[in-house]
Amino acid sequence: MNSSTRTGAALLFDVLNDLGVEYIFGHTGGAVIPLHVELNKRMRRGAPVPRFILCRQEGGAGHAAEGYARASGRVGVALTTSGPGATNLATPIADAHKDSVPTVFITGQVPSFAIGSDAFQEVDTVGMTRPISKHNYLVKDVADLEWILREAFALAAGGRPGPVVVDICKDVQLATLTRQSPPRRRHREPIPFDATMADAILAALIAAERPVIKAGGGIIHAGASTALRTFVERFDAPVTTTFNGLGTVPFALPHNLGMPGMHGTIPANYALREADLILTLGGRFDDRVAVKGFGAGQRIAHVDIDPSEIDKTIRTDLALVAPLDTFLDHALASGLSARHPGWLAQIAEWRKQMPAPYGRGDYIKPQAVVECLSELTEGTATLVTGVGQHQMWAAQYYRFNRPRQWISSGGLGTMGFGLPAAVGAWFANPDHPVVLIDGDGSFQMNMQELATVVTNGIPLKMFVLNNSFLGMVRQWEDMMDGGHHYETCLARNGDCAPDCVELDQTCRRQVPNLTGLSQVFPRLTTRRVKEPERLREALEEALAIDGPVVVDVWVDKAENVLPMVPPGQGLAQMIES
Repeated sequence: MNSSTRTGAALLFDVLNDLGVEYIFGHTGGAVIPLHVELNKRMRRGAPVPRFILCRQEGGAGHAAEGYARASGRVGVALTTSGPGATNLATPIADAHKDSVPTVFITGQVPSFAIGSDAFQEVDTVGMTRPISKHNYLVKDVADLEWILREAFALAAGGRPGPVVVDICKDVQLATLTRQSPPRRRHREPIPFDATMADAILAALIAAERPVIKAGGGIIHAGASTALRTFVERFDAPVTTTFNGLGTVPFALPHNLGMPGMHGTIPANYALREADLILTLGGRFDDRVAVKGFGAGQRIAHVDIDPSEIDKTIRTDLALVAPLDTFLDHALASGLSARHPGWLAQIAEWRKQMPAPYGRGDYIKPQAVVECLSELTEGTATLVTGVGQHQMWAAQYYRFNRPRQWISSGGLGTMGFGLPAAVGAWFANPDHPVVLIDGDGSFQMNMQELATVVTNGIPLKMFVLNNSFLGMVRQWEDMMDGGHHYETCLARNGDCAPDCVELDQTCRRQVPNLTGLSQVFPRLTTRRVKEPERLREALEEALAIDGPVVVDVWVDKAENVLPMVPPGQGLAQMIES
């Protein structure tokens, strides 16, 4: 199409095609109708276009874009209308910002001449999202649209990844392109690699008697998981992977300590407590890991691509601002190595308590559900969770084997994240089975996306650990407020827990496709299991079903997530059992 006859809507899809965007997760509305009209025109004539996945709520679409990005490493894209469409994206944007997820959120806006008039569905999207995004734009001139879109995707994926918001006025979508503004020149100079500091960090690692490597999600973003494993083995140092770094090294690796922090593993927290050097690679010192007294009397080294993270909460002795893959390549090319046999022997003893043992009883233990799923999927599934106790059990008891198989909300802790994120994760990599482990409270927050699952024929295997409580808050109330429960019980009628079985009547199997014919997808199957002796059989059956499945697993209501470092306490006060 001649550039002089292109509308802003046409230009947007030309750019998205050129950038290789495969999927857009979203919802429609008045301020983005021109975009949907252009999308459907192209689909009818068979022109290449990203596939639009209609989610049932904009927040669900944003989390689906996150799930896609986390599972694939590519930029996830969400598209919504203005006003409430944009405000419903606020939580996914903040979630992506906390966990450094490469995402672009495209929102419609009222016409440029109406901005500031309190027009119907007008919201200051740029002002609202400024503190929760890596960058944002308001597009008021179609001449600026292309360079903004291209810069937005570059910013989302480059450096420390994160969400970028592009708010496009409706008149820009309809306007005919007659000229294009040149791309803006960005002035931030790259920070040169400091080989001297890198060598000093390696020397400290070699000299240490009890070193621990703390690897964060930055390793996964850098595509450096293989290099990290080689580095760990070369320098004979145990490695603890943060919540966002799970899967960076295989569970079975003898150097692997598992997850550290408030609900971290026993070996990870023991090792961090006893270490004489802690080397953090691509991770924050957040308050769930850097608990009271963290690093006291120990040497701290930190390598991160983001200079703002250096010395932000924990003072370092050695610090390097650099891409993680560059640092690891330098380390492996140096020819240096180390041995810490006594320290690794101690680590091997501590690893016998990873994951922590748990009791048996008359009720299904949630830990047993995760362990059984790990065994049945051979540790290869893409594992998605909501937020709460079930999330911590999944992190502790699933035996991760690869990066990008752990999809969960870390820094923001967003209940309702799991189901829509699982949708996005499946589109990112349908060759891997996608397993959602959710809690009854978290699952209900975005369960409208079951319709998205059924409509698109997504074979999600969903396991709801149903304890009829908002379990993590209930656990804190029991441990710190004498067992007084304040609006944490989800069962108001005797022993009746939330019913996650009577769902299939609302999810029809016959849906129209683009040709107007009818496409038949497997209907949602629901199951319930209460008896420990039937657990394995029920999980096997669910995983073997062709199509989406929800299994309502009634678990022990009184079970707590352990180990636990109580709030305001240090690693020495970890409660183990």
